[in-house]
Amino acid sequence: MTLYELIKRVSDIITPETGAFYNYVLYTSDDNGGFLRTRFCWWDKPVKDHELGDGCKTVLVTAKTPITEAGLADKSDVDSFDGTAYTKVKIQFTYSKCECTADDAEWDTELGYCYVYFFDLEKNNFTKTYIKCPYC
Repeated sequence: MTLYELIKRVSDIITPETGAFYNYVLYTSDDNGGFLRTRFCWWDKPVKDHELGDGCKTVLVTAKTPITEAGLADKSDVDSFDGTAYTKVKIQFTYSKCECTADDAEWDTELGYCYVYFFDLEKNNFTKTYIKCPYC
């Protein structure tokens, strides 16, 4: 499976039929080696695709605010000087582990990514929880 295929599978679960999550993650993320994190703005080029291997069962996505289709599509915050559209939804998408657990979300929540989404790729569903940041 490639990174793009994995993002598409998660997108089909959280934003079925719209591709909103897929497009947002592709055009707003930096690859930090094992996880993606949204940038401050939309970019013209997508994050680079690469092979991940097979066997991924669960994916961890964390966010600073709830993930909604409206938030993913919102490009209303634009810099008046150069037209840069700023990102609204701050996300971390962990792809380096094939079976994520609540322990894996601990680092994210310490950084303020308190909305935790676990995607079960075998059942094509997700669970969402809120974990209060110990430093917030």
